[in-house]
Amino acid sequence: MSKPLSVLQRATRADVRSEPFPHIILRDALPLDLYQELADTFPAPEALEIDPRRNNTRWDYEAHRIRSNEAVPQIWRDFIAYHVSQAFFAEIAELFYDDIHKLYPDYYPNYERLKNMKAGIRFSDTYATRDILMDAMLSGNTPVTDAGSVRTSHIDNGDKLFSGLFYMRPEDYDAVGGDLTISRFKSKYATLKAKATLFNDAYVDDTHLECVETVKYDKNILVLFINSIESVHGVTVRQPTNKSRLFVNLVGEVEKPFYIKGKKIRPRYVPAHQNQDEAEQTWLKRLKQKLRL
Repeated sequence: MSKPLSVLQRATRADVRSEPFPHIILRDALPLDLYQELADTFPAPEALEIDPRRNNTRWDYEAHRIRSNEAVPQIWRDFIAYHVSQAFFAEIAELFYDDIHKLYPDYYPNYERLKNMKAGIRFSDTYATRDILMDAMLSGNTPVTDAGSVRTSHIDNGDKLFSGLFYMRPEDYDAVGGDLTISRFKSKYATLKAKATLFNDAYVDDTHLECVETVKYDKNILVLFINSIESVHGVTVRQPTNKSRLFVNLVGEVEKPFYIKGKKIRPRYVPAHQNQDEAEQTWLKRLKQKLRL
């Protein structure tokens, strides 16, 4: 790896936005020559055994599979390897520590606690020897025959510390839609309790939200954010097209979730001293008490 590969190589702390949740949007994230080399060699979905005939279906090809697949071009294997490395996690820790500390002070009381987390690869390493398991996936959405959105406004699973999307719009991509929305709850939902009542599992109806920004699906754009109950994002409806929507998906997961959610559980944060089972039992106990009233 003789050239810098990081999608954060041009990022500074000044680029980090704290509202409505900690995130960064970088346009022209990579130098043009590197981006073009990656774009020109993005593996065809069929080469990754992805069936392109399914309507607007999300697919992912994970880092652990890329690492062992010699058919994937070397530039891509190097690029993916960097984005599941300790060095890349160090970049995220440096950029986002202040916001991570504000969200999760009991988990990360100081910078050293975050910086010293040992990074591993999801589906390859384990939490027995690693503190955070990362993934960098070749991802996409198949062509669209019937207009629709793969993911309306939602939050990610509570075990994710960060999520990222590196958009790689093909030159011949002609579809309308498939843009990323970044939203906040309307001001009348001032408390976490009020916001939690609006969820249906991970999803929130857009009538309860204000769209703060829409990031157009385009080439060489990075969106990376810190996960929380307020990190509401979604994808706009894609109109019919015979083109695939291509991107790289970045995630970092921890063993103990920061919050729990579910079809029967309103999202709530899990204290650092409490595990997920205890949190769910506490929630059920409170629910039963309310029902008895």
